[in-house]
Amino acid sequence: MNDGADLPPEPRCAYSLPHYRHLLEVAKQRYWLPLVRDVARGLPERDFLLIRHDVDITPWSALRMAQLEHELGVHTTYYYRLHAPFYNLMDGAVLDSVRQVAALGHEVGLHYEPGFFLERGTDPVAGTRADLRTFEALVGFRTHTIAQHQPAAGPVLADISPDHPCAYQPALVRDIPYFGDSGFHWREGCVCTKFHHPRLHTLIHPHSWVRDARSWQEVLRAHAQDLALRLTAEMEAYVVHVEQYLAVRGELDQQRAQRYRS
Repeated sequence: MNDGADLPPEPRCAYSLPHYRHLLEVAKQRYWLPLVRDVARGLPERDFLLIRHDVDITPWSALRMAQLEHELGVHTTYYYRLHAPFYNLMDGAVLDSVRQVAALGHEVGLHYEPGFFLERGTDPVAGTRADLRTFEALVGFRTHTIAQHQPAAGPVLADISPDHPCAYQPALVRDIPYFGDSGFHWREGCVCTKFHHPRLHTLIHPHSWVRDARSWQEVLRAHAQDLALRLTAEMEAYVVHVEQYLAVRGELDQQRAQRYRS
């Protein structure tokens, strides 16, 4: 760990929760594990490992990972999208899961999406500022940092909010080693081999780590099946609701008419 060379991967190195647990247990012995807000306005002199999560696909995976971290006494930062086609923060169950993550002691912030506005010919800075206000109104508390969705595919926006520094700022992704698991593929090998660096930043997507022993294609399809089952359950519940409504509609119509007359 002191010779400057990459460490060998841990024998069970994989996109899995058991390996993530191992990664955290080793990291706790080596590093301070800050939230993004702890280092977003200046890097400390001490050694640290900054762990960030972009919740691109499923808040349920994020909650599962957040619970595992909390069990180990680790708290990290989670960024959620407002325009994801896979989940809706205005859905009560989804919003509750975000609040649960925050209640566990993790940092929660907006995973802002300039591409959403650029595709519609509107100002991405103004749109992101509006999204930030909406996000904080939904979660019910002030947030402290933000992170851009797919920064390689769009412009890096400046001056969104002086109160919300971005996790993609140069100090956190250029001035210190930065390793991300995007696309289920580390560019330089798993972050577990990088613990010789005194300070580093890693991006972990929760959806990639919660389905063990499967190919990345199977993982994504399993998430799709889970989403389909959730939607089916919601629709079946609505079927029952409509059936119950139709069974008593005549009575409800009479009650409504009586209220209008009174």
